[in-house]
Amino acid sequence: MMKVRIFILSLSIAALAMFGAATAQDDGDWATEWSDMVNVHLLADLDSSGPPAWDPEEHPDVFITTEGMGYSGLMGSPNSPGLAIIDANTYEPVASQSYELEGADEYFEPHGLGVSSDGRWIYLPTGTSPGFGAVGTGRLLIIDAYTLKIDKILSTPTNPHHAKSFTHADGRELVLAYTFREGGFYILDPNDDNRMVGSVPNRELQGNGYLAFTTPDGEYLLISTRPPSGVDAHGFVSVIDTETWELVRNIEVLDSDPIWIAITADGNEALVTGGHDSNLTRLSLEGDVSDWHVDGAANAAALGPYGVHYNWDEDRAFVVSKGEATHNRGITLGEVNPVIMQPPPLHSWAPGPVATHHTACIRGDHGTVHPDIDRDELWITCNGSFEIVVFDMFAKEVKERIPMPNGGSTHSGAFVHYEADPMASTEGTVLSDQNGMHGPALQTKREILGLE
Repeated sequence: MMKVRIFILSLSIAALAMFGAATAQDDGDWATEWSDMVNVHLLADLDSSGPPAWDPEEHPDVFITTEGMGYSGLMGSPNSPGLAIIDANTYEPVASQSYELEGADEYFEPHGLGVSSDGRWIYLPTGTSPGFGAVGTGRLLIIDAYTLKIDKILSTPTNPHHAKSFTHADGRELVLAYTFREGGFYILDPNDDNRMVGSVPNRELQGNGYLAFTTPDGEYLLISTRPPSGVDAHGFVSVIDTETWELVRNIEVLDSDPIWIAITADGNEALVTGGHDSNLTRLSLEGDVSDWHVDGAANAAALGPYGVHYNWDEDRAFVVSKGEATHNRGITLGEVNPVIMQPPPLHSWAPGPVATHHTACIRGDHGTVHPDIDRDELWITCNGSFEIVVFDMFAKEVKERIPMPNGGSTHSGAFVHYEADPMASTEGTVLSDQNGMHGPALQTKREILGLE
């Protein structure tokens, strides 16, 4: 059996300062017009250099995910935000680390870690208050993927939610992150000291923006948006042009609580989960953006759905039952045929649903498709049973259960491949994350779908 080295560290800002870290008092030359627009600031600029905390040569394929203390800090072992690295081939834990922020007594549960496209930086959302909408307490930790030390701390207006990588239409490899309510959606450039190169304030939307995803060509940002507070109406998908970062249009969906958006490899279709009525809305994204429209819907085959994920052939969509807007203790995975969904308004019955699979993944929310097509796996993060459930999308059964290294909760993450000599080259590649497939994995998917 392969020897596994597990490193469990807890670093405070004060401790980092002992090793030459400098705490920034203002944004300095890091700030841009885009960061000012969404009130995001550089709180600390630290020295993240040092010896490697794990061996990517021994573990070239890994899944990097959050490990936290559970909702409101009530569950899970770690009492501060952290991350865990799992070997994507053997399912064994490789490393884990938690972080303490100076002056913080409580923390916001990390809800969706991201990794830069080259595998160099990890983006861990958290905050110094456990509340989802707490104002003035948000923190985004930018972490060196090799040393697992904090490089920068950004302050955000409210607690940040998710982070993910994407390739812009102009070829730049960027990172998308966002905060709840008072904040907005912002774009970081890992190759320019993680400065902000784009942003969309939530106030510019015509509702409350929730999650965001980019089209495969990087030309548009799609945001699941709820109606303004107190308004009884369907939600919509806000379409943002990534050249100007301005709102182009809204597309109404068939639920007041739109959440996740999964986009096909050709960028011509998207599925949107509805947490209130447990449905899926299918969008046609073909042609000019002015022509995009709803062209199908179905029951999600999952109560309170959150994440939705296409299989490799894109003839099935798997929907994670979180129990959103209901009991918040979902334990199933819905299976839907996205090809034969019924045009609206007949959206609450078949065709569409195929089966509901019991996973015992308590309060699973996100899933990430393994980038090895031969494995055909969907990794579901379970923040109520503190594990990752590996679901075989071909056999339609649970293949493996991976307990979190420290018994903490987990939300989503990224599959990253590192080269044979990563310490010298710092070369890595994100192959799959919340934003779908990337790089060689996306190329493989496009080939099997006949798109190349």
